[in-house]
Amino acid sequence: MKPLPFLSIALLLATGAQAEPYCADLLEAERLPAKYARNAPIYSDAASGWVFTQDQLKERYAMKPAAQALVAEIVREFDKRDVALAIVVPPPRPIIAGQAHLDAAMGEAHHDLDAAQASFGDLITGLAATGAIVPNLQELALSDADLRAAFYFKRDTHWTTTGALASARAVAQATATARSDLFPDMPADAPAMAPLETTIEEKGSLARILRDVCDIEPGRETAPLYNYARASAAGLLADVTDAPRVALLGSSFSDRYQTDHYRFADALSQAFDLDVENFSVSGGGPIGALEGYILSGALDRRDHPMVIWELPYTENFNSVSFLRQLLGALKYRSSGTGDTHAVRDAGAPLEIEVAQSGLSGIGIETGSLEHQNIRVDVEFVDGSAQRVTLRRRPAVPVDLRGTHLFGVLGPFGDRTPKTVTATPLKGTEMITIQLF
Repeated sequence: MKPLPFLSIALLLATGAQAEPYCADLLEAERLPAKYARNAPIYSDAASGWVFTQDQLKERYAMKPAAQALVAEIVREFDKRDVALAIVVPPPRPIIAGQAHLDAAMGEAHHDLDAAQASFGDLITGLAATGAIVPNLQELALSDADLRAAFYFKRDTHWTTTGALASARAVAQATATARSDLFPDMPADAPAMAPLETTIEEKGSLARILRDVCDIEPGRETAPLYNYARASAAGLLADVTDAPRVALLGSSFSDRYQTDHYRFADALSQAFDLDVENFSVSGGGPIGALEGYILSGALDRRDHPMVIWELPYTENFNSVSFLRQLLGALKYRSSGTGDTHAVRDAGAPLEIEVAQSGLSGIGIETGSLEHQNIRVDVEFVDGSAQRVTLRRRPAVPVDLRGTHLFGVLGPFGDRTPKTVTATPLKGTEMITIQLF
């Protein structure tokens, strides 16, 4: 398929007409394999190289009060353990690409980036209001034209090494501002972002769609590497063996191809001038790595005085089940005070009447580490109901899994819980259930 000449692209951007896609099949869900169809229509511009899937095109990111209250409670649990929590959410990729590139790919199917930008800004403000350390990476990326152009790959969903480096420095700066006492020896000024001659190569998750669906080779993108040497490395007599460390618990942004492909941990280590341990899990969902860290006892031991929780912007904070599950691990992991109920049929639902003493959370012992997916329904006296899903994604390694799933179910306001029903899903087996 021949690319359009530059003049044609300029006219398309000016008129709002749709540019030439990589292929027309991308726009029709029924013409796509099932694994891609759920993100259709897939918009693309063969001239600029940008590709956007439907799951990236949200206009609402701001948290509702219930979600914000759960995050605030999570932060308080970290504070109880004297561990600082930073929450890092990379900005929406279409916003950083810009309205002109998005319009060229979408044509008449307009997406309001102004609304998305404002709502994501509200999300960051809401997260910061919980007491967590939260850098505004959207503001950062939009503040500099060169950084904006280099922040994301065009045919992959992740940030580049340039975006990761700039973000790491923003995390360090936000930490110094919010908690100047935490790492007083942190470098005040980071070295210039001068790229080295070496680069990384990105195969591209969106480029793979083009190869599979359009039967074309769009080419692999590259991103520069930088000098990630730490300031303390210059001092031969410097003793950093007892220096406090930082734990990075993130997603594929921090664990692409099961490694730190974009060098986010390296960039953080340089920015903080501290050891950064990367426990991130690609494909583990919003809490895969962080929940495993909590269940291991590392947080209670205060193995690291600071934890960085990185999660993609495509995760919805208002889908509060993952927040309730994370908070459950924080509150009930070491608790033995719950009423325990044995499960007779491991693969069948179990309904439990709630005692008069009340209900705040649940802990469910599973029969295997491989299948852990359970739906919990709370029915109230007034006939209303609440549902929470507790699950671990298959990508979470076995050594980060526990046998138990925990979840916070309250507070319920003026509603009185009547029953709790736990339903195992997708091959999950339940052994015991505790109500707290």
